[in-house]
Amino acid sequence: MPEFDYQNIEAWNSAVRLAAAVGRLKVGSNLKASGDAQQKAFEQAGLACALVAEGASREGPAQVGLYRDARGALAQCRAWLHILAALTNEPDTVFANELDLAETAARQISGMLRTIERAPSLGPRPPRPPAPVPGPRPANPPRGGPAR
Repeated sequence: MPEFDYQNIEAWNSAVRLAAAVGRLKVGSNLKASGDAQQKAFEQAGLACALVAEGASREGPAQVGLYRDARGALAQCRAWLHILAALTNEPDTVFANELDLAETAARQISGMLRTIERAPSLGPRPPRPPAPVPGPRPANPPRGGPAR
């Protein structure tokens, strides 16, 4: 049973799996830049986890902002994974699992954002304008043409 509410959020679970997968990568390069790229990807995945967890405890514009920032962190993680692939002369398919996890988490966050933005506000509703009061009816004009 999850201890905290954010543990029930699929995007958080996907981001945690992403951070774990990036952290376990075995980079076959001695270049400092490749190690730095892996570290940056790991940091961004972790940041996305933190932002989703924090967003779960907020409401309204604060929640939307945190979820958008989390989606941005996932995009940066994907970018660092592409950079890592380029630095190690590997095709992007070597990091397909990590890239798929980042994409999945980003799609899940986008779905959450759509749901939040479409939901009506839960605050008090403004009062309805009063219904128009019917006044006296105008008299019917005489029928049959002009009077002689």
